[in-house]
Formats: sequence, structure tokens, C-alpha cells
Amino acid sequence: MSRVLIPSLLVVICLALSGCGSHTRMVQTSTETCGKELTDLQDALDSRAITQHEYDKAHRAIMERCTRRDDD
Repeated sequence: MSRVLIPSLLVVICLALSGCGSHTRMVQTSTETCGKELTDLQDALDSRAITQHEYDKAHRAIMERCTRRDDD
């Protein structure tokens, strides 16, 4: 039994570690339009789910991202 178990465990460990150390860069993309994001943000402010400060910060971030997207 151990003749099969130990090599099997070694294979599993090697496969599990093979993904370690890779330098994959994760890119987050949004499928929503800038207008939809801004509308959702305004709805969150109107429903008092977020504060004016949070709204202003998120609004600036959306506008910067959309401006960069348009420039590309």
C-alpha cells in the first residue's frame, strides 16, 4: 500500500507546487459602461448606502478610469 501511496503523494505535491512562483498578473476589467457605473453610484448615494465622501472618491476613480479607457 505504501509503495503506491508515497509516490502518489509526491506527484500531488509536485503538481500543487508547480503553480507557485508564477508571476501571473491579474487584470480586473469591468464589463459595465461608465454611465452604468455612475448611475449605480448615484443610486447608492440616493439610497444612503454610501456617504457623500465615499461617493466623491468613487466618482473620481470612475471618471479617471473612463478617461484613460477613452484615451486608449
